[in-house]
Amino acid sequence: MNNKHNNSREFPIKRLLLFLHFLVIIKHKKVSLPHPFAKDKMKRYTNILILLLLTGLFIPAGAQNNPYKIDDSLYPFFQRATKSRTYPQGLLIADTLYAEATKKKDKKAQCLALTIPVSFYYSSGNYEKLEQAATKLKEEARKNNYLQYYYSAYTSEINWLLNNGHSLRALHKAEEMKEQAFKDQHNYGIFSCIRTLGHIYYMRQNSEVAAEYYKNALEYMLKHLPEQDPSYLYMNLAEYYRKKDEGEVALEYNEKAVKTAKTNESRVASLMDKCQTLYSMDRIDDFNTCYEECLQLVEQYGVIRKSALLRLRICKLVLDKKYDQAYITADSIGSPLQIYQIRHELYLKSGNYEKAYIYNKLIHRYQDSINRLVQSADIAELNAQIGNERMKLDAKALEYKNAALNLRNTQLELDRTKSQSELEKINAENSRLVLKNRNLELARLNVEAEKQKAILKEQQSASQHYIVTLSLVLSFLFLFTCFLIFYLYRRRKTMAILQEKNGELTIARDHAEESDRMKSFFIQNMSHEIRTPLNAIVGFSSMLQEADNPEEKLQYVTIIEENNKRLLQLISDILDLSKIEAGTFDFTFEKVNAKWLCNELYQAMQMRTSPQVELRLSPDLPDLQLTSDKSRLYQVLSNFVVNALKFTSEGSITISYQIKGKEAKFSVEDTGIGIEPEKQTAVFNRFVKLNNFIPGTGLGLSICQSIITQLGGKIGVDSEPGKGSCFWFTHPLG
Repeated sequence: MNNKHNNSREFPIKRLLLFLHFLVIIKHKKVSLPHPFAKDKMKRYTNILILLLLTGLFIPAGAQNNPYKIDDSLYPFFQRATKSRTYPQGLLIADTLYAEATKKKDKKAQCLALTIPVSFYYSSGNYEKLEQAATKLKEEARKNNYLQYYYSAYTSEINWLLNNGHSLRALHKAEEMKEQAFKDQHNYGIFSCIRTLGHIYYMRQNSEVAAEYYKNALEYMLKHLPEQDPSYLYMNLAEYYRKKDEGEVALEYNEKAVKTAKTNESRVASLMDKCQTLYSMDRIDDFNTCYEECLQLVEQYGVIRKSALLRLRICKLVLDKKYDQAYITADSIGSPLQIYQIRHELYLKSGNYEKAYIYNKLIHRYQDSINRLVQSADIAELNAQIGNERMKLDAKALEYKNAALNLRNTQLELDRTKSQSELEKINAENSRLVLKNRNLELARLNVEAEKQKAILKEQQSASQHYIVTLSLVLSFLFLFTCFLIFYLYRRRKTMAILQEKNGELTIARDHAEESDRMKSFFIQNMSHEIRTPLNAIVGFSSMLQEADNPEEKLQYVTIIEENNKRLLQLISDILDLSKIEAGTFDFTFEKVNAKWLCNELYQAMQMRTSPQVELRLSPDLPDLQLTSDKSRLYQVLSNFVVNALKFTSEGSITISYQIKGKEAKFSVEDTGIGIEPEKQTAVFNRFVKLNNFIPGTGLGLSICQSIITQLGGKIGVDSEPGKGSCFWFTHPLG
């Protein structure tokens, strides 16, 4: 071991001496250079040689400072790969490092090489590649028993999902990581997953749960990982209590963060966070003291957190009542939410409560949009999971149907084989009887010959006996022929029944295949229908962040809310369909005023009607009380109106009902494009869309038909292409 270090110190000294000797030779012209070498060229080549010698001189020296305790020759590769980890050349250096580490059998260096692709794909935003790189690192780390890199790869995946709006997937993966960490009893893994769960719940606006996780992570770190820096967890808890207006408790955590900070960066960050707490408590003198100390450290170590320092400068200007400068400085902060919060504080401190109220509303609206975006992402992920499970169930059901069909075919084949075997047995029995008859005939002839030889008187008796025997044989043959004919008739009838059953099974299989095709088409269509509002929500949310005009922001928020309603309607149709298939589609019966129900629908649909279309409510509606489910009746009528709005570009849409005998007939009539006669019966089938370019699932009218049927009524449509359509349903009175 000592020889190795001595040699590593000798090589730089030897190279330095050789380099100086070379310079002396050149200076005294002991080296003759070729004629083409001019002075500038000689200078250039001399510089290159110096660079090469210095590179060889200092690489071993850098290898001596090796905190990761890997092979000294590999550490310079790791340094270069780390500096270039966000660039493509970092991947090439990492591949070289991995190959050299494999040759030298340095397992830790192999793991370190695999951390570079994880960092690169994390920064580039390619989750698919990130997941592949993380999986490879986890496999290598577990194989080589370096589990800290296993859990660092896990944490990178979770942080990417969390920072890109996939908090639900991040939560599931964090729970997986937690289960594995406790199974391994790995201290760093347990601490990392507890801290990560705190970050997830903080991003999901659940501060209470996040604070509990931060406390548990801090306790576990202090007990099992004393070498780690706890200051950032103290700052997380200080921020939690600061938002709860518990300044004294927050200040205690700030003091602990300052005392326990183990790096210059964490100490500066701790002092900055302490200043924020003192500012919220209006402790001006203490704030100024902490602020000056913070500036001294920043000047000494450099600006580590520029945004936080800028925030402190704004706080200082506010406390000095320099509000104009504070307004100007606040505009340089990039985050819209931070700008809203700072301006709210500024206007509140300066006494401009009207503008403070406006920015407070903007803060709540921005936070609500973020919450809706998180909820939408959760719904999308849940829908994806539901869709995958449903596809698995459908595939399993189809598999069971195919198995049943194969079993039935096998049973039919067995029955056919059995019938053939029985026929062969009958043929064998017939042959045996024929042979027996032949033997009997020979015996009879022998007896007859003996009788003719013995007594002529017995000829008459013998003749009578012959006639009786012959009659019996003929009778037996006749009965056997009748039995054979009856058996063949029964067999033909059985074969006809089997052929009919086979035809029914073929039709059932065709129906199953058609149902599977329709469901596949439905899943593809639903993926498109769900993706469209989701893309609108995500896109306008991004535009909302970048917009500065409040009216423009309000417009974006309105669009996001409309697409959210559309997404919720799609999910509602899917849930109704699943309830219909499961037989759990329930109803709540009550007294329903038909005129009020139609008027409520008319008022609600006025906002969705274009200026070119007039929505009408029939003026002469009679008074009508029904015992029915109000929400289901409203659902059917609103579906009729929404469909009419889709296919009516100009003209009118009329809502009406009439009393006919013992039932009421409701109708929605439009002046739209109409429906061709051959397609009018198909509109009530599942997954049927007359126009694939108009948004919809093809489930609405099918669900309406199920509702009306269970309410005891009928549903239908009267339409003529180019003149409009009239969708109607009946409902029993009472």
